[in-house]
Amino acid sequence: MSLLFGNDPKALNLLSIGTRGVGKTVFLVGSYTESNSSYDGEQQNQLWFDCQDQEAHENIQGVMNYIAQTGQYPPPTMKISGFNFSLKQQRFWGTQTLCYFRWWDLPGESCDIENRNFQSMILGSQGCCVFINAYALIHDQDYLQSVKDIIELVTAIASLVKHHQLQYPIALIFTQCDRLEAGPLGQLQIETCLEPLIIRLENSRSNYRRFYSSIPIVRTEGMPILRATGSADALIWITSQLCRANNVKSGQDLASGLSQGSSLKKFVQTANRVPKLALGLMAAGVVGFIAILFAVITSLTNQQPQQAKANPKTVQEYQETLKNDPNNLSALIPVYDHYLEIGQPAQALPLLEKIVAQKPEDIDLKFNLADLYELTGQNQKAETTYDTILSKRPQEFTAMVKKGILRGEEGDTQTAQSLFQQAEQIAQTKEAKAKIKEIATQTLQAPPTPKTQ
Repeated sequence: MSLLFGNDPKALNLLSIGTRGVGKTVFLVGSYTESNSSYDGEQQNQLWFDCQDQEAHENIQGVMNYIAQTGQYPPPTMKISGFNFSLKQQRFWGTQTLCYFRWWDLPGESCDIENRNFQSMILGSQGCCVFINAYALIHDQDYLQSVKDIIELVTAIASLVKHHQLQYPIALIFTQCDRLEAGPLGQLQIETCLEPLIIRLENSRSNYRRFYSSIPIVRTEGMPILRATGSADALIWITSQLCRANNVKSGQDLASGLSQGSSLKKFVQTANRVPKLALGLMAAGVVGFIAILFAVITSLTNQQPQQAKANPKTVQEYQETLKNDPNNLSALIPVYDHYLEIGQPAQALPLLEKIVAQKPEDIDLKFNLADLYELTGQNQKAETTYDTILSKRPQEFTAMVKKGILRGEEGDTQTAQSLFQQAEQIAQTKEAKAKIKEIATQTLQAPPTPKTQ
């Protein structure tokens, strides 16, 4: 018997949700390779994933071969793929199979609530992994809007699970964390950007957990490979949650949970404040339920239509535009992005200053500007930028924390401690408060940064 999973291996269906190119396939392959590379066949309680069929093995090997040959991540998934795995554990008497699970790997464009196949996959799942690009979340001002539908979908699923008292674990997986500052500060930035979603999940008492995925491509003996760190933890957690639940059986999915008893009727009664929703729920059946609920949530958010994007130009063309029109916003943004992508923050900085001057109300851009000031050693300008943010948004605790770090590095521990305390009082989630405490401890205990002559 496993202390984590129970006696009999269950068969589970797991769903992956995320926009195109967020890294769902890379995460799966990284989790597989991480668990297998650490397995030595002798250490007791060692967990690892094993492919259950040739197709899963070939799909994973194909990704690994692509990386080995090109040194690049594979292009986004173009088709729906199912991967069959077993989770195994080394016991003192031999190998034990803890569970079987099928992972549905979906192209980003298939994660659309209007898609009937996607609706069926949601209802056929027993848990899901939700993917957010952490780097883009912090550094791309438009990214949060692009994942708005994903956030509303997760909120809708959490509402279903809450009202029907179902076992349905949700893993929030933040990809590309290896591109962020390591430690609690990077995690706090993620927390701040996604605070509305996290608060909703906590208010609905959802069974969810956050995971920070780091899967860079590194070279070992000249060969490019994935080096995953902690990625397998998410799949181990979500399967263990389902296997430990006595009321979750093989084949029992979200749809069967919704159809049990009178819980659907009870939920309809709570929706009487929106009469059309109640009528729709009774008429639509279980599959239509999620679509209608999601439609209502979306309508309440007053989402603005997205503007059509211009045809892409080359960086050189945009640079030529800036020679004649240095403040051309349409050219400044792509050139600024280009310099960031090639790792030249000093060249990106003056462009971002011009962008911020034309978008003075954009707080996200100001955070990016402060980050660039810090990267280029202009800490006083970074502090001034945080002061500007706080003058517009006095409750922006991330700005307080970042200014507190700079004050601490200058040896001004009294101001730093005051900023950390204010930030902790304002933060709304326990996790955010805990990370602020951790950052404060690290900052206040560290010696001041030596000043350069």
